[in-house]
Amino acid sequence: MSPGSLMHQYARFSLFVVSIFLLFFLAFRAYTDADRYIDIQTKLLQQKNTDQTIRQKVDALLELLSAGWYDHYTQTKTTQQTLEHQAAFFQHRSFIWFYYFLASVILFSILYALLDLKTLLLFIAAASLVALVTALFSPLLLMSVGKQLPILGEVILSYESKSIVSTIMKLFKQHNYLIASIILLFSVSIPFLKAILILTYGLFQETGMMRRTARWIEKAGKWSMADVFIVAILVVFFSTNQDIHTTMQIAPGLYFFVTYVLLSILGTMLITRKER
Repeated sequence: MSPGSLMHQYARFSLFVVSIFLLFFLAFRAYTDADRYIDIQTKLLQQKNTDQTIRQKVDALLELLSAGWYDHYTQTKTTQQTLEHQAAFFQHRSFIWFYYFLASVILFSILYALLDLKTLLLFIAAASLVALVTALFSPLLLMSVGKQLPILGEVILSYESKSIVSTIMKLFKQHNYLIASIILLFSVSIPFLKAILILTYGLFQETGMMRRTARWIEKAGKWSMADVFIVAILVVFFSTNQDIHTTMQIAPGLYFFVTYVLLSILGTMLITRKER
């Protein structure tokens, strides 16, 4: 092998490592900022439960009667406004990191498509794994259930934020073994299997044994829409409360899961087309 060819392969390998490291970095930043947003939002929702709402009403009355000498209500409102600004900041930034992640995936996919199919498949497999792992542990939705009460106004009755992994664990603890097993199979096991198969095919596609791997990938690809179905199940699970007002906020984890689904479908299509 000539020195020029070695340098070319080294440069391609270095670019691949940098691109995957960049995706890990962006996904991790999106995860951490989304987690901080959930923590702050949870604190805000805690201050809007029945007990805290009654306390704030009493503090507001005492502050009015004392002509501002007792200012605990004002301090509480100031703290809430600060937390609201922080929550909005981390929520916005978590989505910004995801947009950077998605843009990087698109740009590097185009670049590797211009080089060769093997590098493109390796990148798609690695990117789908990063997106999948981030989606499994990142919050998907933040749901709050409230009710309008006389005098008190809107109070929060319950709230929760769950990732796919924590949802599966909770379902097992609640003895909902069938739903938990279905979600575990279609949102964890099969997605990891598809990503590993695509990665294996990208590494060893020149060998004859990869034709069998390609057939397995094609069969697994037929279950792609099941991933989307699992997301629908999770949304229903989050919204099963029967209280009056239910509010759900989408977190970046849901978008990372959709990104994984799209990358998995793309990888399967490329392999199927090549084999045919």
